Amino acid sequence: MLAEISAAIAAVNGINAAINSLKEAGNNAQDLSAVVGRWADASEKYQAAEEKGAGVMSYQDALRLEQIDRSLKNFDRQLQDICLLQGQGDLYTSIKARIQKSREEHDARVAAIRKKRKQRREAIKAASMLFAWGCFGISLIVGVVYLYARFR
Repeated sequence: MLAEISAAIAAVNGINAAINSLKEAGNNAQDLSAVVGRWADASEKYQAAEEKGAGVMSYQDALRLEQIDRSLKNFDRQLQDICLLQGQGDLYTSIKARIQKSREEHDARVAAIRKKRKQRREAIKAASMLFAWGCFGISLIVGVVYLYARFR
């Protein structure tokens, strides 16, 4: 879990460096596409970390993921500003539409993983209760048979 979070943090740091260089360079579409590519990479790493930790994440890992999520949202606002300043509002709209579709699919996968893990925990709990009651029943039968044979 720590490796996935560290990779996502490194990707977010790379985005921040790319944004700073983009702001200094001015209007350059190639630089913008490179930053968007890094953002997509960071988003994928964030989603992978979130999927791996779904339902079993420590408090510290959850805080780190929240920090990454906030950084990605901050970049989204900066990207919108950059696209609007460069007169490429339609590019931003297109990017957001694709990201929204990807996010919906990701949320569905995370929900399925959480549901599957919950069902697994419930099945283990039910099996252990069945085993405990079975042991109790067998010990009760053995005790009754022993007492019957002893005091017959």
